[in-house]
Amino acid sequence: MSSQDFFQNRLIPIEDLPAVESSDFIPIDSRYARVQYLSNSLYFLLIFVVISIFVVVQLGFFSWITYAIVLLWLLLYLVSLWFARVSATKKSYLLRWHDISYREGVFFRSWITIPFSRVQHCEIIKGLIDNLFGLVELRIFTAGGSSSDIVIPGLTPDIAFRLKEQIISKVIDHDEEE
Repeated sequence: MSSQDFFQNRLIPIEDLPAVESSDFIPIDSRYARVQYLSNSLYFLLIFVVISIFVVVQLGFFSWITYAIVLLWLLLYLVSLWFARVSATKKSYLLRWHDISYREGVFFRSWITIPFSRVQHCEIIKGLIDNLFGLVELRIFTAGGSSSDIVIPGLTPDIAFRLKEQIISKVIDHDEEE
């Protein structure tokens, strides 16, 4: 037998491909917006302290530049809170028979799908602020990368554990088929 008898690479018409975008993605937990609120608030508090020290040392308290800087800081802080709320509602995942997909993004949508055949391992991470709200993130790693390829934040620990177990069982099933 020739090598052509063992390997065939047939064309698949575009219309025969499964439509992932029409699938029902599962949104992350709504409490993740609070995690983002607290993270942003701590970050902006640090910025406010630095700006305050600069203003006191360099400009004095009652100059018009002081008011402009504080107003700009407040505006950026409020925009960051809005963005945290909206971006949390745009994060969702989809577990299918052969792959997992994750999408996010407010202005620019990002969408990644990883087949289980490429998954190396998964880990569940519980950050300090995530822990306050009872949430974790699931990181999925593929071959050839040193960082995680998919990070799904805002999951409850039981959902993250079930997802991890499901992914690992699919990886094992795929390895046994080969």
